[in-house]
Amino acid sequence: MNLQHNLDIDQYEQNKKNLYKELEEFQQQQEKIWSEREQSISEREKEFAEVKTEVENFKKELESNINNGKENGRNIGTYQAKIKSDLLAKEVEGEKQFYELRIQSLQQTIQNQEQRIKNLSAQLDSTLTQVQDLAVKAIEGASNSRSFQAMKEIVLEQKNQQKKS
Repeated sequence: MNLQHNLDIDQYEQNKKNLYKELEEFQQQQEKIWSEREQSISEREKEFAEVKTEVENFKKELESNINNGKENGRNIGTYQAKIKSDLLAKEVEGEKQFYELRIQSLQQTIQNQEQRIKNLSAQLDSTLTQVQDLAVKAIEGASNSRSFQAMKEIVLEQKNQQKKS
């Protein structure tokens, strides 16, 4: 029985020790929570003081900002109108240059086409003259094989000229 009593006392002491330990941990945890709350409250009080000061200064700043805003608005409006005007002038100038370049390009194309027409007309005249000469030679020497050979040469020459053009 003494042994049982000693075991009960040991267990009681152990339970007591555990409970004190838990109590101490709980107390430390509560103190930590309270410390955090105090710090949070302190920070909130500080923020409140700052916000209160800001609110007091807000009216003055608001009036000053309104006056500055009006002035800035007028300046911005004037500036934007000037920018739009400048951009429109540059756009008109750009379109003018584009059309002038297009006119120059078309005039160059016309000149090139006219030159080509002149060259083709000269080749046509030359070809007609050669055809007439061939026709005369063919009539004069229908039996002559040389005229046939000459005709071949002229036709080949004409083909070569047309390929070069």
